[in-house]
Amino acid sequence: MAVKKPSMFALLALLLLVVPSVALQKVPGDIDGDMKVSAEEVKKAEDAFSKGSITEQNLTEIKHIHETYPITVTDTLGRTVTIYQPIKTVVCTLSHHLETLRTLKVPSSTVIGAPENIEIYSIFPEYSKLPTVGHFYEPDVEKIIELHPDLVLVHPGSGNGTFGAYIGPLLEKLDGAGLAVACFACSRPEIYSEEVEKLGKLFEHQEDAQKFIAFYNGFLESIQERIKDLPDSQKPLVYGEYQRYRASTSDVSPIESAGGRSIFAGKGEIQEVNPEDVIAANPDVIIRIMGDEDYDLRDADDTGKLEETRREIMSRPELQNTTAVKEGRVYLIASPLWTYMPFSGCRHFIGVAYLAKWLHPDLFKDLDPQAVHQRYLTEFQGLDYDLGKRGTLVYPVS
Repeated sequence: MAVKKPSMFALLALLLLVVPSVALQKVPGDIDGDMKVSAEEVKKAEDAFSKGSITEQNLTEIKHIHETYPITVTDTLGRTVTIYQPIKTVVCTLSHHLETLRTLKVPSSTVIGAPENIEIYSIFPEYSKLPTVGHFYEPDVEKIIELHPDLVLVHPGSGNGTFGAYIGPLLEKLDGAGLAVACFACSRPEIYSEEVEKLGKLFEHQEDAQKFIAFYNGFLESIQERIKDLPDSQKPLVYGEYQRYRASTSDVSPIESAGGRSIFAGKGEIQEVNPEDVIAANPDVIIRIMGDEDYDLRDADDTGKLEETRREIMSRPELQNTTAVKEGRVYLIASPLWTYMPFSGCRHFIGVAYLAKWLHPDLFKDLDPQAVHQRYLTEFQGLDYDLGKRGTLVYPVS
């Protein structure tokens, strides 16, 4: 007796039962194994549905994949990233990824792995119990592979040191495990809009991406419009530090974006600062970035630590003759409104607003950074977070 071969419809039905752990290798409705769903394969799926071999939900998914996928973007490392079906699971190796996906209204249930110590960030309660996958430049590759997400988001790295050296070996291991990987920093102001747009495309949240980009770009452009014609003589000279006489080249960009001049502009990499250089520069304004704790968690009137830090700067004997100290133009800003350090996130554009207000109080008299911040938290982050009651992110406020 001849053995009856399984019908194409039966094969298709089996294909649809593929477990999620190999979803990137098996695309619903893809019969010939090319990771795409052709018009012919859609027709076969329709025939299968009419015979009861697959469900209406299966058919809808197959048609959607046919119409929308594959989706291809170029990530921040210049790599081509192609997704063949909707992303149902993602691992994020950086807090900035989580914040950006929340802006894009990607359901929190999509995230199945988060960076280590994410529980210390009070603005991410929904991710605090997730499996952790290590630090962004020392990720737990085995754990990521075990989770087997549809997509892994990693930082693209930078420089020749630790922050740059990890990315090559990491990509090799993840690619070798058959995982789709996209490299996005989500912390660099000059490319953030572009990264948001690409992530919106990958997750099919283009409308949410465009809504945020319009808000983000429009706000920053409104600041640039006011300062674009200022001569250097009207741009205050700024000394920025993140610890006592420790600074970063990354501070130059936000200062310049707010209409200031950094005393370190054009001087290459910075870390240790010679106090004599600050004295010689005689800054008009001093900015201290606070990154030692979660300032989002503090009550709004709990400014004691900020006041203490400001007093320490103002009382440094060597700074007494600087214009900044003599005029009391010493300001503190917490790292969530900056682009690096612990607790930093995607709110750097709000940090620029506060800087602009401090550097040019008359020019930005009508600017209300806190109102913009509140709108971001409420409208784009979906947080029940009242800045009037919680968060000490800048000091003094005005």
